[in-house]
Amino acid sequence: MALMTLTQILQPCIGQGWAVGAYDTPTLDTTQAIVDAALVDQAPVIFMLYPSHICEDRWATLAALVRSEVERTDLPAALILDHGGTYEQVKRAVDLGFTGVMIDASKLPLEENIALTRRVVELAHPYGISVEAELGHVGSGQEELTEAEVQSRYTRVEDAQRFVEETGIDALAIAIGTAHGLYRVKPRLDLQRLVEIRQNVNIPLVLHGSSDTPEEEVCKAVELGISKVNVWTDMRIPYLKAMKAALAGPIESIEVCEVADAGRTAAAKVVQYKNRMFGSVGKARLYR
Repeated sequence: MALMTLTQILQPCIGQGWAVGAYDTPTLDTTQAIVDAALVDQAPVIFMLYPSHICEDRWATLAALVRSEVERTDLPAALILDHGGTYEQVKRAVDLGFTGVMIDASKLPLEENIALTRRVVELAHPYGISVEAELGHVGSGQEELTEAEVQSRYTRVEDAQRFVEETGIDALAIAIGTAHGLYRVKPRLDLQRLVEIRQNVNIPLVLHGSSDTPEEEVCKAVELGISKVNVWTDMRIPYLKAMKAALAGPIESIEVCEVADAGRTAAAKVVQYKNRMFGSVGKARLYR
């Protein structure tokens, strides 16, 4: 199956109480792990390339790998630039045929975020490429913040509708209490804020920073209107632990493929677990 746009792959789950898992992938092994799990689960998936994970001169190769793996299957899938930090990074992804791009201008003041995001929409939409953006700011779980600082980063309900209308984006990543990576203190999500944003915005909503977030909180967020859930850390750690364990013993007797396969198997198990959390198992049939 050919790659879908972000809009196309999220359309069936809007308002249906389930979400599509979006998984960062920096290598062939992680890409194949996502495919392995999605095939078993018959689940739609989103592959994401995060600029900090892979040098830009390797983007074309990784994009070709993802496209090849998807086209040899019958999987509904999309390829998205995750957290593009600049217009130039987004343009590179557009030129490489990504089917969705995320511009993250969430650290900028609202007016500047709107302006840059609108420029990206004007670049991507003529090519049929979907655009995701972030309003509010999802930071790192290792930051030491006061409760007031945490609250100040949340997506303001009154800004969400304006942001969507003035930028023309296709999906909105919101800040409701999650953070990237592992947490210093476990979060409690502002689910009422999610409900209010959902009532005022008519495009798919995205949850970043789902790793290490209490499972019941993520599941409730999906039930209340999240359509795309991003995952990396929860996959990265088991992947690396499995590879590290496979490296035990005399290095002369270890085959590279054995180490790679150990990581691939561990990552696939995580993806399968997440697909069940998000309710996407068996949903591939909705795209055929």
